[in-house]
Amino acid sequence: MKVLKLIIAAILIGNSIAAVAQENTVSEIYKNELGIDVANILTFLSKKNESYLVNYKRRLTEKHTLRSGLNLDWSTATDGHKSVGIKGGYERGCPIVSDHWKLHFGVDASLLYRTNNFQSNKAIRCGLSPVIGFSYFPVKRFSIATEASLNFFYTDYHNPKSFDPDDSKNVFDINIGSIGMLVVSYHF
Repeated sequence: MKVLKLIIAAILIGNSIAAVAQENTVSEIYKNELGIDVANILTFLSKKNESYLVNYKRRLTEKHTLRSGLNLDWSTATDGHKSVGIKGGYERGCPIVSDHWKLHFGVDASLLYRTNNFQSNKAIRCGLSPVIGFSYFPVKRFSIATEASLNFFYTDYHNPKSFDPDDSKNVFDINIGSIGMLVVSYHF
């Protein structure tokens, strides 16, 4: 019976040493990440206003990351608009299942400026968005990620040529965003 206990203990210790040796994940090797939301590029997928076309992340430590994003929307059509959106935030990541999968959560602060073509309408939107998502690493330097966010937005609409008070108002919005985004990233 004592021999059986020693064999089981040796097997458990041997397995735990092997598990500790494999703790480093594929995604934790590189400090920088540059990503593009392909859902905004592909025409058969609908564009999400809360999604950012270009995303950059800088890993501070193994689990802590700074995130940023830029979105430009420029139209020359009469009924079109011009908008510039930026975001910045914090993300905490942890590997799940294997070294190819990573769960992340965090919060973003965002700012959007939008104006309509050939009109004096302007809107400035700022907000906070808690996010949760996951990434898949098919190879060391590339990942595919998606996430969902709960957006808390404050928007200031301004139309100086209108006498209607509804054209110049402040609006608070809460919505679920970034559903359907698909970010392909390069890690370096």
